[in-house]
Amino acid sequence: MTVLGITSIEHAYLGRSVLKDIDLAVSAGEILALVGPSGCGKSTLAHVAAGLLEPKSGQVERRYKRHAMIFQDPALLPWATAAQNIGFGLRFARVSRRDRAKRVAQAAQQVALEPGDLPKYPVELSGGMRQRVAIARALAVQPDFIYFDEPFTALDVALRRRMQDLVIATCANAGLSGLFITHDLHEAARISHRVAVLDTHGVGILGHRQLPGTPGERSEAEERDWVAAALARDPLFRHIHDVDERQIA
Repeated sequence: MTVLGITSIEHAYLGRSVLKDIDLAVSAGEILALVGPSGCGKSTLAHVAAGLLEPKSGQVERRYKRHAMIFQDPALLPWATAAQNIGFGLRFARVSRRDRAKRVAQAAQQVALEPGDLPKYPVELSGGMRQRVAIARALAVQPDFIYFDEPFTALDVALRRRMQDLVIATCANAGLSGLFITHDLHEAARISHRVAVLDTHGVGILGHRQLPGTPGERSEAEERDWVAAALARDPLFRHIHDVDERQIA
């Protein structure tokens, strides 16, 4: 069953089209990675799909109950503690204070935050810990769909891998659906079930590739071999490392 359907989406900034003729679907229980060159409109498409931006034309059909979003910047409230940041969305969901505390504790445990981390403010946390808080904030609202807008780009390689493992454990292997925006094909091969490629100029989805097996069960060698073959022999991925700084992402 399709839980996110995007049909004939077009979006423009200041009269200039940045997305056009976009058709995309995410199935229940599927993490779909969207890759493409920097500046081709991947993040814009995620924002349109999540309802943060209104498209110029086209339709977005959301068949899930509740979604959350994890951004490249953790976007934590600097004046709020880790616990308060995790529980921020629960106030708007009208969750009782007692249940709010339970949800915060549960989400913190899911991302391996210690009780001693929860009273700390963002400035007291490392970059990896801040991203854990952001993931816990998303999980606390108990979504069945998550949008990932290049959430680990700013992290170093080792920390990025730990965050990817966290996504696999809490989302991909937990039956959640999601759209994962990334420019890193290796990351896509680790955390997703399927990869879609956005056109260099945001004009349509060029194609899809199903990954073998499931996230978390592929060996490093399998992931590495798939990426190497995709970059060397699959024309679909020919331009994913191109960069155009003039385009709006």
